[in-house]
Amino acid sequence: MLNGQGGSVLFGVHPDGRVTGQNVADRTLENITQACEEIHPRYPPSIERISVPDREDHEVLVVTVGVGASKPYSYKGRYYQRSGASTVEMPDEIQLSLVLERAHGWDRWETADSQRGFDAIDEVEVRAFRDEAITAGRGNFDTNASVVDVLRAMNLLDRDNNPNRAAVALFGRPEAFGSHFPTLGCRLVAVTDTQIGEEFRDDLLIVDNVFTSLRRAMSFCEDHLHHPVRINGGLQAGAGLEIPSAVIREALANAFSHRNYATAGLVQVRVFSDRLEVLSPGGLPFGLTPSDLYVNHGSHPWNPNMMGCLYRRGIVEQLGSGTLRMARICSEAGLGRPVFTTTGASVTCSVPRQGKWLAPDGSVLVISDPEATMLARLANGPVGRGDLAAQAGISDSAARGALARLRELGLVRVEGHGRGAYWTLSNSLKERE
Repeated sequence: MLNGQGGSVLFGVHPDGRVTGQNVADRTLENITQACEEIHPRYPPSIERISVPDREDHEVLVVTVGVGASKPYSYKGRYYQRSGASTVEMPDEIQLSLVLERAHGWDRWETADSQRGFDAIDEVEVRAFRDEAITAGRGNFDTNASVVDVLRAMNLLDRDNNPNRAAVALFGRPEAFGSHFPTLGCRLVAVTDTQIGEEFRDDLLIVDNVFTSLRRAMSFCEDHLHHPVRINGGLQAGAGLEIPSAVIREALANAFSHRNYATAGLVQVRVFSDRLEVLSPGGLPFGLTPSDLYVNHGSHPWNPNMMGCLYRRGIVEQLGSGTLRMARICSEAGLGRPVFTTTGASVTCSVPRQGKWLAPDGSVLVISDPEATMLARLANGPVGRGDLAAQAGISDSAARGALARLRELGLVRVEGHGRGAYWTLSNSLKERE
């Protein structure tokens, strides 16, 4: 838990939720304390004693730890992490990433000296940023603020008042990058099939700053996704992207702002016949897992100064809620939910195209119309089986079979029992196991 997002251990509560409590003696507390002393670096937990009603001398012990600030933590010299409901040994590469995260607090790539002067900065881009931040109401700049003033206000200068790496990444001129910034830019690919093959419909390599790369990537997606025509409330027809622009923009903003620029590779955008993929080098930081991205979670940007600039320019709407917003917008547009997967070396955001649905591992599934209707409804929150059957226009027995199939595919799970049971979307592939 210290190596993840924190949590609590309850003594006196059964796996099925029954609360029985237990006799708590001084020796019990001593055993817990002694066990925790085997954790290094040391992290004393908080221990709460809760009386059990109608059971004299029985208590529930709640042992709680927060998110550890000195990861990775070991127990008796070995490192562990949570995987679903199990505790497993931590792979070596995860241990290394956590050590790097610990150093990240005082030695970030984005704040280091860029070894570049102001001639490396695109002043037109900086002024455009200033004006758009003021228009969005997110920048306390004077309308005539200089380039230096803007960069200083955004923490984009080093100790010698020269542009730091974040300044060059966001506003740099590509001819000034040289070999010192090989991870800036993106690779844009469109293929006719569902997998990368030997032939591409389009293939672009962009070597430029983050803001320019974002614009080029957005235009690429607009060129290679469908523009279905929809009739509005009146007699006018409106055309929009099959994947809402806000979803694409959020996926790109996350890729460029959260990626590890010290890791080799470029942000990649891949338009397949059944999905859009945005790949960002570097794993999920600070103990986050893909399933965490479907629930409320704090904002933990790997490059906070760069993310702050994207927010002030109005590219991201609210820090820490982007993935939830993406899922909501996709649901409102009748699309399947975005899927986030990680290999430890990269994070991929996959968004299904119109009429498609993705499994938790990112693979495309064949879903019937009633199943798609139920999944779209579940994207807005838990629902009982009867309501799902009515919404999909099928019988209760048909809904039971459809939900059983969706559960086997790892898309849904059931909570509760009997008439009080309700269905909800699964948040990770682990829930299938």
